[in-house]
Amino acid sequence: MNATDELILKTAELNSGYITVSECEDLGIHKNSVFNLAKKNMLVRQASGIYTLPETIPDELFILHLRFPSLVFSHETALYYLGYSDQVPFVYSVTVPIGFHSKALENYTVIQQKVDFINEGKIEVETEYTNKIPVYCIERTLCDLLHKPSFLDLERFIPALKKYLHSKERDNLKLLDFAKKIGVEKRIRNYMEVAL
Repeated sequence: MNATDELILKTAELNSGYITVSECEDLGIHKNSVFNLAKKNMLVRQASGIYTLPETIPDELFILHLRFPSLVFSHETALYYLGYSDQVPFVYSVTVPIGFHSKALENYTVIQQKVDFINEGKIEVETEYTNKIPVYCIERTLCDLLHKPSFLDLERFIPALKKYLHSKERDNLKLLDFAKKIGVEKRIRNYMEVAL
């Protein structure tokens, strides 16, 4: 094994078992070196330009994040990963910039958002495989869920709102600020009265 191969594998090892072609190119390594390691079964192709070490358990959401860095996990998916719902979403929800399309997202609920607002309230959480993915903070998530009635599952929303309103992290000003920006201020106030 040459020094380039060793560098690729070491980088993957330091990245929780993941390596992307673009990371290799940033290191001055030609993508063919990655392809050759995959041919030798020393790397496994997970998606276009994304590879893992053979022993790495594929993390669907992290791989999706690596493929589409502008994507943010939102709605029920954010609720689950923030610890405000114990129900794993049947279909994962993602928010992408307006105009973004990909066949790779056809099995997800896709919400489009203006580019200048897509990063508002974006934070990072860990998946069950300890990889970091972007999700919206709880304040934005609660307001996003109220924004489109078709996304509102009251059996998840009400307990999540109650948990938030009784938590130490509660920030009414932040919640109402997102409610105003998203256009659900009146609705969130009504639900807050009910939940309290």
